[in-house]
Amino acid sequence: MDKFTLFVLIFALVSNILPKSEAQTAPRCPVEGDAETCDLPDCRCSSTSIPGGLDRSETPQIVLFSFDSAVNVNNYPMYIDLLEGRKNPNGADISVTFFVSHEYNDYNLTHQLYRLGHEIGLNSITRSSSTDYWRSLNESMWTAEIVDQREQMALLANISSADIKGMRAPQLQIGGDTMYSALYNGMITWESSRPTWNMRQPGLWPYTNDYLSNQDCQIAPCPTGEYPGFWTVPMIDLIGSDFSPCPLVDQCNPRPTTAEATFLLLRSNFLDQYLGNRAPFGVFSTSAFLQGSLPEFEARREGYKLFLDFLATMTDVHVVSISKALEWIKAPVAWTEIDDFVPWQPEGVHENYCNLPRSCRYDFQGSERYMMACTLSCPPQYPWLFNPLGQNI
Repeated sequence: MDKFTLFVLIFALVSNILPKSEAQTAPRCPVEGDAETCDLPDCRCSSTSIPGGLDRSETPQIVLFSFDSAVNVNNYPMYIDLLEGRKNPNGADISVTFFVSHEYNDYNLTHQLYRLGHEIGLNSITRSSSTDYWRSLNESMWTAEIVDQREQMALLANISSADIKGMRAPQLQIGGDTMYSALYNGMITWESSRPTWNMRQPGLWPYTNDYLSNQDCQIAPCPTGEYPGFWTVPMIDLIGSDFSPCPLVDQCNPRPTTAEATFLLLRSNFLDQYLGNRAPFGVFSTSAFLQGSLPEFEARREGYKLFLDFLATMTDVHVVSISKALEWIKAPVAWTEIDDFVPWQPEGVHENYCNLPRSCRYDFQGSERYMMACTLSCPPQYPWLFNPLGQNI
């Protein structure tokens, strides 16, 4: 057994012993006429209704692309090839969300994606493959994995912590109220880890956790507590060719091996939302789904490009990051008025604050680690749990 596996098992055991967060069950969402209210921009009940009472024909179809995993020299060129030069109907560059994990991450390349207008989200420091580990974590460990990672990301990638707003649980294994309490207390403002099948057509829109959610619980434990103003961005399940649900495109069966099959998979699922209540349509995957030397990987990348080309022909479809999508949900306007909607207006490329990245080498857990960091000097220790900034302690 290697040291990392032992580490994971020990902390899973310790987390089961230590007390979990005790959360009061949230009240039911108020109905019309109740004394309690839930109004945008601060509160939204879990619902399939379109924000702002807009008609479907007035509602812009939001498309959310995201990629989970570390950013590095292997996948960065693929991201640039896939996304560079693509525009939304209002002339703004499309933006996607990267859920970045720490180990083997290149923080210089992460900064470059941020400069281009994409969003950087959190995917944990360790990104352990053990679902038991994530399922059983106590609040302090979720804080160490996610909340501390925001501080780590801000330093090593030289990104404002205010711009790091959301997270996705590794392996989509959430931790119920324990995880939500850690995120809420740590000032994370949203998470996107919960698939929904029962609320697929019509699709479930993002909602806050002021009140008890009616979303189905596909991967337990699911939260039941009250977290005012904290957003859940549901992962509306796709349907693969075998008619089984797949929250990540990677999980759709059978896996597409041609550009046409990839395109048709994405288009058919997109139309379910576009022709329905226009809930945000998510194309969520890991970089591994598109990255490889076999012909099928190139074919999938081409299928993604075909789908992006298809979306570009539609004047009421916008590809935006999750945080930008939430800005629209908080203050919805018709798609014909998007040119005046400030959060989606063109921004241009941000200034480069990682001109002289540092190449840092460490001996860690019996092997070498190399890390590109946007810091004046390399952290003296390899950044890790309980020492996210790599300080001498």
